[in-house]
Amino acid sequence: MFEQDFESMLRKYGSVIDDKKKFTGLVKDFFPSQAKNINLLLMAYDLGLAADLQAVGRINNTFAFRYVKQLTEDYGVSRVNADWIVSVWCVCYGQNVLGKECEIKLQGKDAGPSIQEEKTSTKKYGELFQYRQSQQGNGLGVCGFSGDKRQTIIFQNYDHGKPIIEVCDNSFEGQDIEEAILTDGFGFIGQAAFADNLRLHQIVMPYSLKEIGDNAFENCVSLKSVSLPERLERIGTAAFKNTGLRTIVIPKTVYWFGEELFSGCKEIDNIKLPPNMDRIPKGMFEGCSSLKRIELSDNLNEIGEQAFRDCQSLDIITIPDSVKSIGNTAFDNVHKLFIIQCSFGSYAESFARKHKIKYQLV
Repeated sequence: MFEQDFESMLRKYGSVIDDKKKFTGLVKDFFPSQAKNINLLLMAYDLGLAADLQAVGRINNTFAFRYVKQLTEDYGVSRVNADWIVSVWCVCYGQNVLGKECEIKLQGKDAGPSIQEEKTSTKKYGELFQYRQSQQGNGLGVCGFSGDKRQTIIFQNYDHGKPIIEVCDNSFEGQDIEEAILTDGFGFIGQAAFADNLRLHQIVMPYSLKEIGDNAFENCVSLKSVSLPERLERIGTAAFKNTGLRTIVIPKTVYWFGEELFSGCKEIDNIKLPPNMDRIPKGMFEGCSSLKRIELSDNLNEIGEQAFRDCQSLDIITIPDSVKSIGNTAFDNVHKLFIIQCSFGSYAESFARKHKIKYQLV
């Protein structure tokens, strides 16, 4: 059966699924005489279904039906074929290969829909969003959503031929969103766009994203992990303040960081700063009470005021010779056995002497 062969292919060559060119070639090699099924498979792939299955926590009917709608309304695929190919992806890849919890059942093309049509609105899914002209460039910004089911929101990247490039300021603040999936094309997440979403545990950011605004995810206490895209350039003040993040990898493309960026993230226990980072802003890790290890870049010039204040698990830090400025309150109320490792004659040594902090020459 096609479904079994597809799953077998994914298990054997799953590493190529993130490479569109290689994946397309692999599918054509595996199913040379099944042109119709190949086309359906690749249409769903082009919608980003494979990537979204990797990111989503649970595969429910709401998640799956978005792709059925897009295939039928935007690509002209029949309801039966759209239902079948989305269920193949959800079950064969999402459930059986990735091990995700899945409420979709795999059925034959003639067995009736396994993905139920949602009748809460007669509008297309993209029409449930409210848009306005973006202030960031030539495109639209999302400023609201009128759908009844808001647990999982998949942000569309076009509206009537116009690109959607931004989630507007405060547009989803204080709502009950659990998963937010931004499709490719979004470049900006506005100020406090998702702040105070206490249930938000999954945010999928596209490769196109360049900027995360001030307080964008502040107080999202259920947000445990985030994969920041490799083209990200700016992260605003308090963007992840008081979230549930446990660790974070900052891309080397980021050139600007706001103050109090990870302040109050009590679950973060270790972090490595990228080589392009030349300063730690004021209060960046203040109140990160579980932070025990941090690796600083050799290009770092400045550690701001209160940068590590109340990091009560931080017992040692190695400060490179490149650092020429440290705020007086940078290490207030850290671990009682806190030690600075530094070079003889370095600025860090003189700082440690002046503030009566234990230090070790390395």
